[in-house]
This record gives sequence, C-alpha cells and structure tokens, in this order.
Amino acid sequence: MCANSENNPVLSKVEFLTAHDLLKVLNGAYMAQRFFGKSNSWFSQKLNNNVKNGKPADFTPEEMKTLRDALYTLSYELQDFADELK
Repeated sequence: MCANSENNPVLSKVEFLTAHDLLKVLNGAYMAQRFFGKSNSWFSQKLNNNVKNGKPADFTPEEMKTLRDALYTLSYELQDFADELK
C-alpha cells in the first residue's frame, strides 16, 4: 500500500480479508449463482468447510480456480466502478 494511504480516511482502514470474511463483504448467493450456478447454502458449506455426509465440504481444485477467477472478476468490476465515481 502506498504511503499516501496513511492519511486517507478510507485507505487507512485497509485490512487483509480471510475466507471467513468473504461472506461479510460479498453476497454469497450472488456469487454462488453467477459463477457456480449453485445455491447460497452450497457455497456457504464449501466456504466454511461444513461437515456434510461425515466429511468436510471443500472446493474441488476446479471449483477453487473458479472462485479465484470470480474474485478477480469482481475486483476488476469494482475497480472499474470506483474509477467512474466522481
């Protein structure tokens, strides 16, 4: 982060998110439907490693790549939106 961010009231609040923070920041139902074609409960179970049928629900390697690509897509769209604000 650049040195000027220390004096910026918004950028000075930058934190590093964890997987547990993701559903606080983004709409899980939207992400589940848009990028996976699945339900919010499916996405939440995978994200939180809930136990299902006796074993933790986890993203497959392909689903993890989809999640990574989804986050990059959303970050690009948010950056573009922020750049257009005057």
